[in-house]
Amino acid sequence: MNEPNANKLPPSEENYAAKQKKKPRKTAAITAGIIVLLYGAFFRWVFGTPWLEAAGGVVSTSFILSVPLACGFLCVAIGRLFGSDNWSIYALLVPVIAICYGLIISLVTKIEAMICVIMAAPILLGAIVLGGFIGHCILPRNKNHPRLYVSFAMFLPFAAAWFESSLGWPTEMRSITNTIIINAPAENIWPEIASVRAIDPTEIRDSWIYGIGFPRPLAATLDRHEVGGIRTATFERNISFFEEVTEWKKNERLAFSIRADPAFVPSDAFDQHIIVGGRFYDVLDGVYEIEPINQNQCRLHLTSHHRLSTHFNAYAGWWSVQIMNEIQGTILEVIRKRAEGSSLQILRE
Repeated sequence: MNEPNANKLPPSEENYAAKQKKKPRKTAAITAGIIVLLYGAFFRWVFGTPWLEAAGGVVSTSFILSVPLACGFLCVAIGRLFGSDNWSIYALLVPVIAICYGLIISLVTKIEAMICVIMAAPILLGAIVLGGFIGHCILPRNKNHPRLYVSFAMFLPFAAAWFESSLGWPTEMRSITNTIIINAPAENIWPEIASVRAIDPTEIRDSWIYGIGFPRPLAATLDRHEVGGIRTATFERNISFFEEVTEWKKNERLAFSIRADPAFVPSDAFDQHIIVGGRFYDVLDGVYEIEPINQNQCRLHLTSHHRLSTHFNAYAGWWSVQIMNEIQGTILEVIRKRAEGSSLQILRE
């Protein structure tokens, strides 16, 4: 009667056997995570060298897409080497944990700035999971020697970089406009946009861009009030931009071109990949327009034009809009408070 249970182990021995099985799985997962981290670190170094500058370095689709894609693929391959076909662990859990650790390490060691990590994280996470899914679908199961596939993962980023370096760099122009209503006449607003006196930190509204490290505006001085005048805009961390006045219509319109001089933008002020005036991004000009609503109220418009030169301009452009919306919105708020304050002062007098 008890023969069917004759080979069944006692509960204590069953638990021990289960733990013994889990040990190699745990070892495999940890090994996969460490190897993927080292793999990612190696290619971060490689793409940061002049060798792959033609491909765009770390600001290239070959790095942002192919490296995490290969990482996910490699993670599944390592799982196969240990004899595991578990999708949730090797194609999803371990790759995501590994990429998160890599991003944290890059922040702590200051290899990357916060804004770059935030911008890259969605693509990196999506690509590494996709790589794991592809690996899970095409790697042979129940076979522990997929060396060919591991080699493929190793050389994929190099092949992608070689291909990308043969492509031209697209250039796209973007225009961003912010508008604010100011309860003051145009003649009170104009002095506040022509030359912005020193901005106290308490005048600047809280914004997520300053929380992640963007420098706050400090002032903008104008040497002469006419076309050809030079407006020097200063920001935190000793950053200066030079703006040449191209249009001067008092109380109506102020337009200027923007030039970023590397001598006045410290190398550690911005992340090297998103520096204004660099290979991938530039702010070209700005325009203030005062639109009267009535005698004591106006709309103030601030428009800027930007150049994007990446192979993922649509994604980078979305981020540039979010960031510039915050920066321009901050400046308009300062102008509004000052113009309305001066109007109240005049009324009291």
